[in-house]
Amino acid sequence: PRTNKENKMSTQNFQELWLDRDLSWLEFNRRVLAEALDERTPLLERLKFLAIFTSNLDEFFMKRIAVLRVENDGTHTKLLADLRAVIVAMVHQQQACFTSLLPKLEPHGIRILTWKDLTDRQRLESTKFFRQNVLPALTPLVVDSAHPTPFLSNLSLSWGCRLREPGSDATLYGRVKVAIGLTPWIRVREDSPEGSRWFISLTELVRQHLNDLFSGLETCDHTLFRITRDAEVEWQGDSSESFREVVAERIRLRRYEPAVRIEFGPNPDPTLRKILLSLLELTEQEAYDLPGPFDFNTLWTLASIDLPDLRDPPWTPRVPAALRNENISFCNLIQRGDMLVHFPYESFDASVERFVREGASDPSTLGVKMTVYRVGDDTPFVRWLIAAAESGKQVACVIELQARFDENRNLHWADELLEVGAHVSFGVLGLKIHAKVTLVVRQEGDGLRCYCHIG
Repeated sequence: PRTNKENKMSTQNFQELWLDRDLSWLEFNRRVLAEALDERTPLLERLKFLAIFTSNLDEFFMKRIAVLRVENDGTHTKLLADLRAVIVAMVHQQQACFTSLLPKLEPHGIRILTWKDLTDRQRLESTKFFRQNVLPALTPLVVDSAHPTPFLSNLSLSWGCRLREPGSDATLYGRVKVAIGLTPWIRVREDSPEGSRWFISLTELVRQHLNDLFSGLETCDHTLFRITRDAEVEWQGDSSESFREVVAERIRLRRYEPAVRIEFGPNPDPTLRKILLSLLELTEQEAYDLPGPFDFNTLWTLASIDLPDLRDPPWTPRVPAALRNENISFCNLIQRGDMLVHFPYESFDASVERFVREGASDPSTLGVKMTVYRVGDDTPFVRWLIAAAESGKQVACVIELQARFDENRNLHWADELLEVGAHVSFGVLGLKIHAKVTLVVRQEGDGLRCYCHIG
């Protein structure tokens, strides 16, 4: 039997080993950052991991921080402070990593330029590009007593600035959102060596042309900022409403959820900073002042530059020996015995995709049934199900509408399937369906036989 002292020591030891779920998640993202910091990782892959780190961190704020703020009755005060300390340290480490990569990329012809780095010819080239390819997509907004504060959308990158009208002492502020969908890195070709890839960022280009946007006004005290909003929408609707309507309404409401973070670029205007914090009902604890660029999601563009020597060699999965003969139908192969396939080491295309493709097109197939959690826009699966339904086969699909950030895509595919007469259901409110299951029902001889994929 343990003494009270031993029990107390055992509890203390357990508490020392316990890692909070949110701190644990940040440690997972630290491993992503470690891939960017690792000098053995090819240079463009390191840029890619910096982008993944930012994307992961954005999702963490959207999913978890708002929950902790709402639940914060004093118990999470220390946790939120601990999370902030870890995040600040890692983000500064990310910034330092990016800065250290720039000179390493230059010997390979990749150079990131600022406006002050450009020659006169390069500035003319960049200004021409701005006026033709960027300016029409931007909307400068003035904020004063006659113009209300514009809505700030989630993860939107914006320039805020103080405006001066000639002959007036009135305080005006302007905001320009860096439009989503534009090329984040603009190629600079003038006065650049042959074969090189020199770029200036879209953010920098917009900054240098704010005076063009606010015609007749002088801009000063430029502040770059980005906000993050909560993505955890609590449903308060009538339980009689359909699950599909519930999710569609959640998506609509998400863009209006409270802000949980604001990031500022170097040297923000103190007055504008204070105004934004007040407007968004954020505290200093939820403001992150960063020493350099912070929307590293844009690094995907640079990471995709076609320089094989700076990237990991492409991975070619192995096709299992049993699947190499495509003249034998997949169902005949499965009749010989169950089959285990290990991804990504063995080919997904040659196994799961082939199974669904053959099952959907096989004249002996009577029905195909599948669960769908996340599928990309380029997925062949739903198109095969649609083709199967159009050919008269029975198609049933359970589409998970609670796949966060993929709800719109899943609603789209649900509509496509419903349009061709497939049976579509949406799971159960409050639960998530993560299972990857496909069932192919075939007519064989005098009866039916079922073939199943479980992932």
